[in-house]
This record gives sequence, structure tokens and C-alpha cells, in this order.
Amino acid sequence: MEQTIEKQEEQKPTRRKKEKKGMPMLLQLVLLVVVIVVLRNVMGTVLVKGSSMEPNFYHGDFVFINKLSTSFGTLKKGDIVICRLNDEKKNIIKRVIGLPGDEIDLRDNGDEEDTIYSLYINGELVKEDYIKAPMDTKGNIEYPYTVPENSYFVMGDNRNASSDSRRKSVGAIPKENLMGKVVFRLYPFSSIGFIK
Repeated sequence: MEQTIEKQEEQKPTRRKKEKKGMPMLLQLVLLVVVIVVLRNVMGTVLVKGSSMEPNFYHGDFVFINKLSTSFGTLKKGDIVICRLNDEKKNIIKRVIGLPGDEIDLRDNGDEEDTIYSLYINGELVKEDYIKAPMDTKGNIEYPYTVPENSYFVMGDNRNASSDSRRKSVGAIPKENLMGKVVFRLYPFSSIGFIK
């Protein structure tokens, strides 16, 4: 009889262990679902199309965006963002140049043969060492241009091949049309890393 009692006592802990293993697995599944939902609403992926951001982003680059940074965060000049155009169902990648209330001015160098425009924000010349080439077009808006409230003035780094806020058809981008801030480049692997 003593052996029977010992066997019953040995079986009870085994049953409890099985019950405890079931809970963590369910908890892991719930956590996985929560992580997926959060990532879908917080992070996104974008495939860069076109040459408007060369030499910093090229056609075919694959980047991650932080959606919350444009909804709840504060953007600063120089941030790379994904914007949705009003009339079109397409997104564009651009650099934030002007914040709400900033006065944007593009001034020529005074040379009649080779007009090159320089960027001034709030009356101060901005040195732009990230652009592909000197800017030879200023678009079709009137300068100086004051960025409206809750909007951002954006331009491509390849200024001579970029349709951006310098054009009336694009204009300043309302905050609600900013899809997210580019935070990480996944591809090409030679350029993988966080975006500063």
C-alpha cells in the first residue's frame, strides 16, 4: 500500500507542471499579437522610389518609419519623412526644411548665365552639404514663403529632380499628411543602419 501512495503523490506534481506550461504559452501568444498590433500602428516600411533624395536615398532603398513621431512627436529641420500628397494616392520621401511659421526664401546668386539658388530660413543662409548639386530651380511659389500652421516645408536632396514644397501642386505638407519619420534603412545591406 505504501508504494501506491507514493505513486499518487508523484503524479500530482506532474499534472501541476503541465497546467503551468499551458499558461505561459497562451501568454506568449497574446504578447505576440499585442507586439504585432503595436508594430503595425507604430512602425511601417517603405520602398523608396525615384531619385529625388539622392545622394542620401536611392531608388530601391528599403526603410522603416516611425509613425508616432509625426503624429505625437516633434519634427525638426533635417528629419526625413514620408508624405502623402493630397491629390494623389502616392507617398513621397523628403527632408523637412521649414517648420510651421518659418519664412523660406530662395535667393539667386546674381549670375545671369548660371543661376544658382541659396536657401534662407528666417533670413539666415542655410548651408546644405547633404544636397546632390547646387539648386538651379526654385519652383513656382512666391518667396519669401511663410510655412502655414500645422504644416511643413519639404524638399528632396536632389533639388534639381525633386517635386516638392517649391511647387504649388505640392506646397507645404499638412501634419496629417505626414505618414512617418524615416528611422532605419534595412536595404541595401551596405547602408544598413539608423538614420540620423
